[in-house]
Amino acid sequence: MKPRSLLAALAAGTLLLLGTARAAALDGFVVVAHPGANTANVDLAALKDMFTGKKLYWDGGQAVTLVLLADRADDAIKELSGMNGAQLRTHWQRLAFSGRGQAPKRADSPAALVTTVAATAGAVGIVPADTDLTGVKKIDLK
Repeated sequence: MKPRSLLAALAAGTLLLLGTARAAALDGFVVVAHPGANTANVDLAALKDMFTGKKLYWDGGQAVTLVLLADRADDAIKELSGMNGAQLRTHWQRLAFSGRGQAPKRADSPAALVTTVAATAGAVGIVPADTDLTGVKKIDLK
């Protein structure tokens, strides 16, 4: 195989894997943000960084406030952060106690998460795809 053909094949394979990772990471869930968020989409790496506290600000400068759905989105959270719900809580507690981040807000239901995100500037969270998204902005993964 010629070097150029090999490079093209590798690039195509990488794009296919990225698309599969995106689909697997949030299968059955959607990303929502405060309606004032200055973006309609976010890449998977940036979303992962938000969930792990590596990205603390939206591109426009607004602080990210993570809102987690209590014990209902563990699979999606694990795909995004590499941690289960308990590990993620411990991780964020360490960040908060060290002054490097603010612990995520928690919501007991998808409707409560939507309400919290709608009322909190800079907020982002994930909810089941069948949730009523009135009052929040759906963010597409790019």
